[in-house]
Amino acid sequence: MMKLSGLTKTKTIIGIDYSLNSPAVCISTNGGTAFSDCYFYYLTSKKKYIGKMLENVIGYEHKEYKSPIERFSNLSSWVLHILDTLHKKQINKHVFIEGYSYGSKGQAIFQIAENGGILKYRLQDKFTCKTIVPSVVKKHASGKGNADKQLMYDSFKNHTKQDLLKMFDMGKLNNPVTDIVDSYYIAKVGYENTSSH
Repeated sequence: MMKLSGLTKTKTIIGIDYSLNSPAVCISTNGGTAFSDCYFYYLTSKKKYIGKMLENVIGYEHKEYKSPIERFSNLSSWVLHILDTLHKKQINKHVFIEGYSYGSKGQAIFQIAENGGILKYRLQDKFTCKTIVPSVVKKHASGKGNADKQLMYDSFKNHTKQDLLKMFDMGKLNNPVTDIVDSYYIAKVGYENTSSH
């Protein structure tokens, strides 16, 4: 925390796991990274995951789109709505986005890059954004830079004592749980980056 003219200015750390199908945003609002200090937002096409799963875990439905650019615009507008409207009172925002993974092939590579580029372009006027390499996020979470989704989830459950699979009534690990977990660890890495400066 910083003091400015007698006021306490708490950092707001934002971790974004940005994708075309199931993006998630973690916002740490109280200067820490405990589960209770964070709000989680995600987009989904699955009706049963839309709405408040917990007070601080909220799912939104994807908007329909007619073109890829409209889709990318919808996704980036959703993120900006969270930052500018739902969390407009939080100041001193630090945004961290997970870098691209290189497992995608074909046309998807271009759509992923265009989608991420539009978000970064729209964020740059208001926020400082930093990209974090996926292996750094995984290593921070689990101790292994090549951790799979299950190991990431197990680490999250151990660290936070939250069983998202149970909360989402999900038999097998999938979206949006994996994206919430990733956004949480992106925020945690970001928090540590800002704490050391």
